[in-house]
Amino acid sequence: MKIGMLTGIWFLAESATLRASLQRAAALGFRYVDLHGPFHAGPAHLAMDERLAVKAEMESLGLTPRCYVLHPLHNIASASEAELEQSYAYLREGIDLAVTWEMNQLMLNAGQWAHGHGREECWTRVVRFLQRVCDYATPRGVFIAQEAEPYVWFLVNDTSSTARMLEDVDRSNFTTLVDFGHMALAREGPDELTRLGDSIIHAHFSDHQALLHTNQVIGTGIARMADYLDALRRMDIDKHVERFGYDEIVVSLELGAPGGDVGDADDWVRQSLQHIQEIAPYMSLK
Repeated sequence: MKIGMLTGIWFLAESATLRASLQRAAALGFRYVDLHGPFHAGPAHLAMDERLAVKAEMESLGLTPRCYVLHPLHNIASASEAELEQSYAYLREGIDLAVTWEMNQLMLNAGQWAHGHGREECWTRVVRFLQRVCDYATPRGVFIAQEAEPYVWFLVNDTSSTARMLEDVDRSNFTTLVDFGHMALAREGPDELTRLGDSIIHAHFSDHQALLHTNQVIGTGIARMADYLDALRRMDIDKHVERFGYDEIVVSLELGAPGGDVGDADDWVRQSLQHIQEIAPYMSLK
């Protein structure tokens, strides 16, 4: 098990570019990074020369990109046909960009239930859309990872709905990113991880107040990090992720939330790392 870093905290704290955020992650000793598409790593943010510069930057810094976080442009459950095609084209571009960066994993969420649309209609629309995305990604060697968002208005908001979406999309490259803080907000314990089996490709450390999604310093909120990690170890997760081409799973820090006050981003990272290495001394950055 390795510890990775999602680049978004430096954008939230300082409006940092992707390349500047990568430099900060490397300076703190990370090898594995997740790239935050909605903030500063999406196709809409980067011209072609900038995309190649990001690849060169990661190589020069000795960074290995693991997960590309990128969401559709529109809420799929309620999108018009034109919006569906815009979102599909954007994710296709993102998949191609992941390949350029030598990444084989793109993360998204299924979106939200929509007023005026029945639940089965919403679910079916999202399933069909995700199948299209997976079918585009398959020949390019890219896995599509879904993440549950722990609110009742999201289609996939816990491990049960995650498992249902896995079954209904029914694609071999459709996988799961588990976020420990999201599980805590959904009031799900570590044992719930077993229902996701070998679909787990990646994980995030996040921590929160009991009733508020805050992405605060790890160890200062409600998430039982040690227990979630122990559950993954009991599942022999490092063995499971070999099918994705990895030697070990990476669990990346997700810190900072839009609208929140991050303050000193590097200090948040250091405090979070200190907590993780106290509760899980078997984990390292490299």
